Amino acid sequence: MTRSIIYTVDGAGQLTAMRPSEPRSEDFMQRLVATHPELIADGDGALLLVRREQPIADREDGAGRWSLDHLFVTRTGIPVLVELKRAVDTRLRREVIGQMLDYAANGTAYWQGGRIAESFAATMAAQDKDADVELLAFLGEGTDPRQFWEQVDANFAAGRIKMVFVADTIPAELARIVEFLNEQMRADVRAVELSWFESDDGVTALTPRVIGETQRAQTEKAARSALPRISQDEWVETRLAPLGSKVVQASHAFRQLVAEAGGHVEITRPQASMIAVFDVAGDTLYPMTLAPQAGGLVSLCLAYLLSRPAFADEAVRQALYDQLAKIVGPLRTSNLKGYPSFEATRLNDPLVRDGVRDFLIHLQAVAGACVTGLAAERASQPAQ
Repeated sequence: MTRSIIYTVDGAGQLTAMRPSEPRSEDFMQRLVATHPELIADGDGALLLVRREQPIADREDGAGRWSLDHLFVTRTGIPVLVELKRAVDTRLRREVIGQMLDYAANGTAYWQGGRIAESFAATMAAQDKDADVELLAFLGEGTDPRQFWEQVDANFAAGRIKMVFVADTIPAELARIVEFLNEQMRADVRAVELSWFESDDGVTALTPRVIGETQRAQTEKAARSALPRISQDEWVETRLAPLGSKVVQASHAFRQLVAEAGGHVEITRPQASMIAVFDVAGDTLYPMTLAPQAGGLVSLCLAYLLSRPAFADEAVRQALYDQLAKIVGPLRTSNLKGYPSFEATRLNDPLVRDGVRDFLIHLQAVAGACVTGLAAERASQPAQ
């Protein structure tokens, strides 16, 4: 398809011709999309960059066999996987489809809860930015970061993702494949043709065109995405029973130890996990979850706890981490701003189960002492 010249008219009535052009390089395109994701956004609205060159593993203990060009999330917690190629790249047709399907299939199979949040935190740290501040600026005040990232993990694990192919020209063969896949798959599949135009004095204009967003596919996917209410027993039966009787037994131990520690468990709204809930001096804490990822994992929610004054100090979180590791053994990550986890079946050992119960009692005591101290400090301040 031949592209026409675009003409722009400025405030003084000056006409400028923008002629069809090409991107300087693939890296330049990638940096532009990372900085201005609105160029590839569609009906889901704004996108938040999680990471460029996101590693994708092909086995449970893998560090990352592949590297995804961009990983974004939408405000509704949908992970958006982006692969970008220039039109001159011969891999733009069939090979890039297989590449993306590899990423999606292995990513959803081997992704661990909390990894996306950790990737975003690392991206923000590299830019010397606060991850929670940037997330709230994207989502709006009043949003719970923990619940948002849990929704993201639940969507990824269930295959509720969006796969986007970006190029300066989308070949007809790729467009047909994208439209076919989008109607057949649970995931949303899109292509974005990002046409380039340039003036004689070096000004660039871009015109995005979204391919694959058919009405029939949108209607069918919306109907499939609604989650019915589910009881704790139903959740265990559907999410944990396929993992084996030992994981189911561990879920019973988890519920029991949380109750003995003075709390209760709930199934989260996206049905991704069973979460421990405690009321501490009028504040609700969600310190620990049990999820089916990687064969059943229990996670300490440090990414959530660090927003509470009692756990803002890294030394306090390190002490909690060390105490839990002493009870259950080595944890799967050492990130004190993430979700260090251990195999749920460890709770089938009565000594471990009782140790985790006492750990949660101690954690509440730490939170309660902080609340009491802050209240006493405020009471001692002279009235204004």
